[in-house]
Amino acid sequence: MAINRKQFLEIAVTGGMGAFLGGAALLPGRWREKGVSLTSVHRRSLVMGSIISFQVIAESEEEGYEAIRRAEQAFRTLEKTFSMYDSDSEMARLTRQAGREAMTVTEESRRLLHFAKEVHQASEGRFDITIEPAMRRWGFRETPSEPVKRPGDRELRKIERLIGSEKIELEGGRVMLAEAGMAIDTGGIAGGYALDKALEVMKQTDVAAGFINFSGDIHCFGKPLDQQKWTVHLLNPETKEPVREPVELVNEALSTSGAYQNRRYDESDHSWGHLLLPDRAKPAEPVGSVTAVHASAMVADAWSTAAYLGAAAPEEVRTIVLTDRG
Repeated sequence: MAINRKQFLEIAVTGGMGAFLGGAALLPGRWREKGVSLTSVHRRSLVMGSIISFQVIAESEEEGYEAIRRAEQAFRTLEKTFSMYDSDSEMARLTRQAGREAMTVTEESRRLLHFAKEVHQASEGRFDITIEPAMRRWGFRETPSEPVKRPGDRELRKIERLIGSEKIELEGGRVMLAEAGMAIDTGGIAGGYALDKALEVMKQTDVAAGFINFSGDIHCFGKPLDQQKWTVHLLNPETKEPVREPVELVNEALSTSGAYQNRRYDESDHSWGHLLLPDRAKPAEPVGSVTAVHASAMVADAWSTAAYLGAAAPEEVRTIVLTDRG
């Protein structure tokens, strides 16, 4: 499952990224009491169609790499469930069953779909994982270099009838998409769900801290070796320069939505981004980007998309809006 919608966001993380630094006063209590030194372990992997960067603070490289291995496995397990590109995934099979009959799904899928419906309602429809038919028609499942014929209003009205998370029927362990032709786009939520799971697995190992960057979605716990917080510099997607104030994270997740790199073009070279208004089945670019910060990566992931498309995020979700547009 390629999650490309935030690839325009380049992340520069300062502090503790290169070499081991002593920083004894900042070490978590139980390691400081043991009188041990901690080291920073780094690794980059290709998982779920995207590059993931890991940083783990641990007593040894062996323990650090083991925590990363388990986190990678969590991503790969969920990819088999949520992938839009694997015909054997649970979401792909659910799409094939649309309008026909309910399907038994895993607990992971039930949780993701329940939460997606909740955000759909809370965002007054701005967040909608049934947007997939429109994503396909606007060319986002095709080769980016190929021009796309823009859909007309009559075609868009037909697509609109296939969109609406209220048409996802959940009953016990069974799920059904109410109308034939409906399809699920997990790109605005599955990455965050996977980050939450990966961090949960990492916390179960004997490491002091962890930081994961998944194509611009970030989750972390504990502290880096040389400072109290994880510092993330968001770049302005137009100028590629860092914004004035960095974002500091403490046991939090960060997700950014914007429409810069993942774009499609028509024969006249007019382009559009991949964030679509569900009620119109059309691309929208109201602002440069919206970043959401929350203790849960899934919450941040969903609300960065919803807020970008105009929804008011709940109070517990911190948002950062960049107004420049390309």
